[in-house]
Amino acid sequence: MSDLKHRIDKGITEFYLDADIDIIKDSLSENGFDIANLDNKISKFSKRLKFNYQALATKSKIDNLLDIIVTKFQTAIEKNIEKPISTLREMIEEKELSVQFRNLEKLNEEEIKEIIKGKNLVDLLDELDDEVD
Repeated sequence: MSDLKHRIDKGITEFYLDADIDIIKDSLSENGFDIANLDNKISKFSKRLKFNYQALATKSKIDNLLDIIVTKFQTAIEKNIEKPISTLREMIEEKELSVQFRNLEKLNEEEIKEIIKGKNLVDLLDELDDEVD
């Protein structure tokens, strides 16, 4: 019996998935639903989903850039490459963090991220690409 119920449910679902949108709207309207209100809610929900997806994609790109930049700074510190180190020191001085981060060799990933926060990551990456590799 449950197999028959499952087949009927599946058939109804497939019918509505394949049906013309006007048939579905007419069916909902006949059952007392406000189609204009539903369309409005669906439109808002769709816009919210798109916005959230774009925000997540942007955040992911920024996080990837941050990780690359942090790695390059850490490599520059390990190899004692002067230009990236001086760039990092300048950013520390700009933010008046010189007391907190005076020993560059001990900087961890999160501290470097804090120092470069608010900077143009693409420009910073271009600058580091020229010096570190």
